[in-house]
Amino acid sequence: MQQLGRYELLAELGRGAMGVVYKARDPKIDRLVALKVLVPAAGLDPSQEQQRRDRFQREARAAGRLTHPNIVTIHDVGEDQGRAFLVMEFIEGESLEQILRQRRTLPPDQVVSIGEQVALALDHAHSHGIVHRDVKPANILLTRDGAIKVSDFGIARFTEDEAAQTGHIPGTPSYMSPEQVAGLPVDGRSDIFALGAVLYELLTGERAFPGETLNTILYRIVHEDPSPLRRLSPALPANLEACLQKAMAKNPGDRHARASEMAQDLHAAAAGVFPHATAETATITIARPRWAAASRWMRVPRWLWLATGSAAALGIGVVLALWLHSPQAPLEAPPPRAPQLAPAARDQEAAGETARQKIAEEEAPPRFPATGPNQDRAGETAEMVRIPAGTFIMGDTHGDGEDDERPAGRLTLPAFWIDRTEVTNAQFSRFVQTGGYRPQGEWQEAAAGKDPHPVVYVTWQDALAYCRRAGMRLPTEAEWEYAARGVDGRKYPWGDQWDDGRARFSGNRGNQTTAPVGSYPMGASPFGVLDMAGNVWEWMSSLYRSYAYNPTDGRENLNAHGRRVVRGGSWLLNPWDLRAAHRDWAEPDYRSPYIGFRCAKS
Repeated sequence: MQQLGRYELLAELGRGAMGVVYKARDPKIDRLVALKVLVPAAGLDPSQEQQRRDRFQREARAAGRLTHPNIVTIHDVGEDQGRAFLVMEFIEGESLEQILRQRRTLPPDQVVSIGEQVALALDHAHSHGIVHRDVKPANILLTRDGAIKVSDFGIARFTEDEAAQTGHIPGTPSYMSPEQVAGLPVDGRSDIFALGAVLYELLTGERAFPGETLNTILYRIVHEDPSPLRRLSPALPANLEACLQKAMAKNPGDRHARASEMAQDLHAAAAGVFPHATAETATITIARPRWAAASRWMRVPRWLWLATGSAAALGIGVVLALWLHSPQAPLEAPPPRAPQLAPAARDQEAAGETARQKIAEEEAPPRFPATGPNQDRAGETAEMVRIPAGTFIMGDTHGDGEDDERPAGRLTLPAFWIDRTEVTNAQFSRFVQTGGYRPQGEWQEAAAGKDPHPVVYVTWQDALAYCRRAGMRLPTEAEWEYAARGVDGRKYPWGDQWDDGRARFSGNRGNQTTAPVGSYPMGASPFGVLDMAGNVWEWMSSLYRSYAYNPTDGRENLNAHGRRVVRGGSWLLNPWDLRAAHRDWAEPDYRSPYIGFRCAKS
């Protein structure tokens, strides 16, 4: 069997000018994946080709930071025998391009639901500084579970770089924005334009900017407006037409400022207006997002899914249509319903979980420095660990981090205390019940039946209020990193080598989301602090600012406005994201199923 890195190549799914896509298996965790292999470009010397591979991996790694229910997940990037590759989740389903071939239009309620979900995915990516650049039906997938997934983030940027070197226009002409046609810099509003063109086609069966030649299409994009939506489909409401007109405005400043605003417009257009598709007209079933908020951020959401209709089973090769056929770092939504496993897979997963628990029971975790007495926080206990004063190197010490982890610097911190585990649902619930604090959002719904799990859907302000009520504070990101990696600069809390059994992450969560706090005792930090890799991101007191870290530069000002740091990664992420030096951010009012917190005190 052919192999690339540790991945076993099972079948070829597609082939294009840039490379080959395979259905593959990750034997380490017995998971099917889709693996893209970048083929060498003609005319490049070895050093240029290596630069090209490095750029491909940088773009893929940046896209891999996106974790959202409506974005195809990137699991890994690598290089083997001079071949760069990208590993993505394997999806069975169809692209909207395939669905349109079977049915010329889709019912309005389904189109609006698709538009909402894609817009939320785009908003999430844009908040991370990633613009898709090639939103089109081929890159919007409907899974067997009825979820909408957007593919090829990062790859679109890479192919744009490639095209710029050859003088070709990147993107797919029919969905390009005017500024993209003109070769001008693009931002998230270019993706909004493309999404408007996609939804127009789904509703009418006609391209927004038709033409038999490339020049005709590009001329119309720059100079002509699409035929009025209701001239082609009179039954559609005026506010939906206005929404798409705004999305496809020639001037980016006249469009929605953010994709989440477009999602809100679509939601408002759909409210109480569209009848559900009948059995005779429906070809697919798509879940509508629950709108608790269209907020900003990273790898975050609450999810939504129903069943798909007669979708043909295809692998992630569908996901890769752009890559094969084109010359390319906060949100709420209900947690995604994980795919149902086959009985054999369920048995295997259960056996693995049983084995992990047995190991945890048999291998008692090592003894660590003294912990504080269990605190009574409104009737719920919380154990704290004393972190002794010490000096450590903060930032990327292994050469594989992001730019915002550099330059690494040596810091000396005084002793402090930090919670051994993240604050639980039970602890936060008691705080709300007895403290008169009334957080907004869906934290209580997410907490139902999960008392020992970390609390999620809490804002930075919620976390700060809890800690203050307990006589504590949020940790600084310097304190958190020191507590996570100790003085020896280790990559993960337990050492430099990844171990699946030491953290809750994408590879072992199965059909679950978070794990009860303390479920991975062998993943303890040098000081005995638990769950500092995976499970949930954690709010820091610190403003998100560049390194070198300086605690006196205003980043620890709790009254300052700005994005706050989150640390530790979450249950939906991969090992690279769970490094002790890894950092990300969220707006202080952001709520997410991926973010919780723990307290500290001096």
